[in-house]
Amino acid sequence: MKTTPVIVVSNPKESTEFISPSELPGNHLKHAVWHQLPKNKVKGNELKCPRIRKGPHESSGSSSSSSSSSDSDVEAGKRIKLRHNYKNKKENWNKASIVNFSYQDLGHGYQVKNFIRVLKMLESCIQLHLVDNSLEDIHSVKLPSCHSLNLQKNHFTSFKSLPKCDGLLHLDLSVNNIGDLDGCERFKNLQTLDLSLNPIQYTLGYRSRVFAKFPNLKYLDGIPLLNDDHPENYPEKACLIL
Repeated sequence: MKTTPVIVVSNPKESTEFISPSELPGNHLKHAVWHQLPKNKVKGNELKCPRIRKGPHESSGSSSSSSSSSDSDVEAGKRIKLRHNYKNKKENWNKASIVNFSYQDLGHGYQVKNFIRVLKMLESCIQLHLVDNSLEDIHSVKLPSCHSLNLQKNHFTSFKSLPKCDGLLHLDLSVNNIGDLDGCERFKNLQTLDLSLNPIQYTLGYRSRVFAKFPNLKYLDGIPLLNDDHPENYPEKACLIL
């Protein structure tokens, strides 16, 4: 006679041990950036899409006039200096050629300030992506080597608010708030320009006026230069149908 084994499943005893997140081995690194990680050899120009948004400043705590407090402040100052020197070596943004700083979520003034600081270091950058950063004005930034600049989905209202890029060939300003061509003379070497979904796109004679401003332009909003885009071929009296 065969016997059938019986399996009894009981509820496991509830564990009385609970590990707090603060007790985990990596807890001290939860807010660390890449250049603060131990034994890290990765530098800024090796990152594909780095997050450079700066966090809030740490509270320095209450001040004290005691000698012990003064000594601790000196030691803290030395540690901060060493950390900054190490950070500067790791960032090395001046050697980056293709940079993607999109989707940074810059919600505070100090974050924008740090963002501009990093942009000013991009001396060797050839291709730069700054998509959807709520940027309004970065005219103080100079990008001497940049040939391609992607500024989609920001809040730019004028060409005057854009960085200095004497050698720029490709510019994407789609989904911004550009209403006119003031200040565009700085980008006379442009070969491709995207102004789609900007207010200027819906103005009379839009394509003819844009091509007249950029003598080397070959593509506007992804469409090549057409016969109707030449200023002399545009009718004097016309209406715009949206």
